[in-house]
Amino acid sequence: MIDLLKLPAEDAERIAHAEGFTGVAALLSRVSDLEHAVYILIDAIEDGDTEKLAKVTLDAKELLP
Repeated sequence: MIDLLKLPAEDAERIAHAEGFTGVAALLSRVSDLEHAVYILIDAIEDGDTEKLAKVTLDAKELLP
């Protein structure tokens, strides 16, 4: 059995979906989207670009419930 928690979220999502675990796949998709948003936020913070930071913060907030 594959431990989905040890895989990148995108890969785990594909496997879960292929195995018919659509609810798990949906959650992993959200995790993947949030991971991408965090990486973009980190880049904006490191760049010191306040306009980019404001935009990606709003984009990230849209991913939250």
